[in-house]
Amino acid sequence: MTDDQQTLWLRLLLFMIAMFLIILMQSLLGTLMVLLGFILTYTITWAFIRWEGGESIAELGLDVDNRFGSHISIGAIAGALAAALVVAIAFFFGGQLRSFNEITGDLIINVIFNAALFSFFEELSNRGYILTRMETLAGRRTAIIFSSLFFSLLHFSWWAPAGFDVPLIVLFTFNIFLGGVVLSFGYYWSGRRLWVPIAFHFMWNVIAYIMFPSFPGEGVTVVQPEIFQIEWGLTTIIGFLFALSILWSFLASEKNKV
Repeated sequence: MTDDQQTLWLRLLLFMIAMFLIILMQSLLGTLMVLLGFILTYTITWAFIRWEGGESIAELGLDVDNRFGSHISIGAIAGALAAALVVAIAFFFGGQLRSFNEITGDLIINVIFNAALFSFFEELSNRGYILTRMETLAGRRTAIIFSSLFFSLLHFSWWAPAGFDVPLIVLFTFNIFLGGVVLSFGYYWSGRRLWVPIAFHFMWNVIAYIMFPSFPGEGVTVVQPEIFQIEWGLTTIIGFLFALSILWSFLASEKNKV
């Protein structure tokens, strides 16, 4: 390994440690720390870009060009349809969904606000920085696998309330890993633009957290929630595989028009 490669690995490792510490801080210290965590994510990402000799966060795939609108639309449509499929399966086969009287204006506004923040900053750090830097060091295939695994492990605060229900934790972690793979392909298929994974991530989260209770924190009581609960359930795998086909179809069609 050359000195340059060692420096790249060290920088990537330091960035990943910083992201882990931010998530740990957010999970332990509450709402205000969540907002501070977003500020830190942006600041640290910008600082690492400058450390590399870059000039702007936009270099990670945030260019606003003539494909911006189509990328936002494609990501949003794919995310919405994939999440809607999981909702439909739960509806027809008895999974637990929120009752309509629980879907209030406050809930919708809160979900949209949080989804916008999480989708932007998680994609900025995970697909924008970690995926691309790992690709430089280990190749695209390895980068997709290991960056998605790291992305899934960063969601540890979600399964902590589940205690030591190992099968449920493994299923959840795999689902988030698969989500990371989908988002990574969306990034590459769009020509290394973050707007597709950001829009997909946003719409998936909006539909998921409006339509489903937050398992296990709010006490899902339905039998076998691991089958139907979004992100915790087996049907999430179906949703993400469906999403891959949508992204490929739309982005391949768009690429042919360019």
